[in-house]
Amino acid sequence: MGFRLKEAHRLGIRVITTSMTLIEAYDPTRYLPAWQWALSRLHVEPVTEEVARNATGLLRETGLHGHKYAIDAALAAAALRQPGAVTVFTSDEDDMRKLCGDRVVVARL
Repeated sequence: MGFRLKEAHRLGIRVITTSMTLIEAYDPTRYLPAWQWALSRLHVEPVTEEVARNATGLLRETGLHGHKYAIDAALAAAALRQPGAVTVFTSDEDDMRKLCGDRVVVARL
């Protein structure tokens, strides 16, 4: 992921994530300066009431529910709000494709 963040920064590509995704991704066994560097390259979208409503709408449309899909749905809702072409990097391609459909490019992380 570090290489992708460096390239995005070099090319002036805005990289977003959600505050919930950061909580999910945090690993206390990882090197803290590397985590902080990665965070410095991200724009963190808050999971607002509007994002939550959009995320629950995506869950309803796809028939998914529960905590297993909550963070992915919030990330999908945030991605779908972004202007222009969007790529979502995820370790769970199948669920993200269900949530985003063909409205974003989904790539394996």
